[in-house]
Amino acid sequence: MRIFLTGFMGSGKSYVGSRLSRRLGLPFIDLDQYIEQRAGMSIAELFAQIGEASFRDLETSMLREFLALPMFVLATGGGTPCCHDNMKWMNTHGRTVFLDPDPAILIRRLTNERAKRPLLHGTDDLAELIDRKMTQRRKIYEQAHIHVVQHNPKQDIPRLLEKRITAYPSN
Repeated sequence: MRIFLTGFMGSGKSYVGSRLSRRLGLPFIDLDQYIEQRAGMSIAELFAQIGEASFRDLETSMLREFLALPMFVLATGGGTPCCHDNMKWMNTHGRTVFLDPDPAILIRRLTNERAKRPLLHGTDDLAELIDRKMTQRRKIYEQAHIHVVQHNPKQDIPRLLEKRITAYPSN
């Protein structure tokens, strides 16, 4: 089983993915870390050096390399599903999950991460940026097989997802 975790930056894809993979006994892959290792530089450096459009091309190419693996939990980047029909591709080749925390949770998680996240550079109003980007991306994220809304930051999302994924009908 291939599981693709999607959602906005700070939604917990890496955190949930690493724990979910242990619960399911599957390898965990963080797409951003994979890209950084392969490129030899951070996502922020890649954005600065090649620009967002070329980064999205590279991200898509590396995402599709995972078709060779039969089973994993993969945390995508926040923008991954939104380019090059990646959400459609992930839906075809595995189970997709949209992690959808309350905006207050996102703000709390992202406040101290501006230097690490290229789309947050130069942004004064984090709430406005989250609202604007989520408005642009929500229709794509909502195409996921499983949608998990999180209002409580202490909610055990990996446990909840384990139950929902194992109950989801297989192809």
